[in-house]
Amino acid sequence: MSDYKTLKAQIAELEKQAEEARKKEIKEAVQKIHDIMREYGLEPKDLGFSAAKLSGKDQSKPVAAKYRDPASGKTWTGRGKPPLWIADAIKASKQDDYLIDKAATGSKPTNGGKPAAKSGAKAPARKTAK
Repeated sequence: MSDYKTLKAQIAELEKQAEEARKKEIKEAVQKIHDIMREYGLEPKDLGFSAAKLSGKDQSKPVAAKYRDPASGKTWTGRGKPPLWIADAIKASKQDDYLIDKAATGSKPTNGGKPAAKSGAKAPARKTAK
């Protein structure tokens, strides 16, 4: 029976061989794909790939800043790890003090809690005093 060290060495060797075989097969597959694309005049976009997918970069739209530090003017979108200048405010639930547009994110409804009117709906006619 083989001992543990021998088996571990065999496993490492087999993993190395498997990785080499994988790389070789991938190289062959990529070559086949290139050949087929040349033969039929296909472009990556014909296969459903966009420039963002090909470059590997995330080309999503930038997010507008939501908070601003009045002392330094630095901003934060509200996504990800908060910067030090607002971290304490968040702990104290005072992050609203740093909001850039306080009116757009106010906590109380401006219409007294009534549902918003549908767009295109006519307002009721006012009665006039005679």
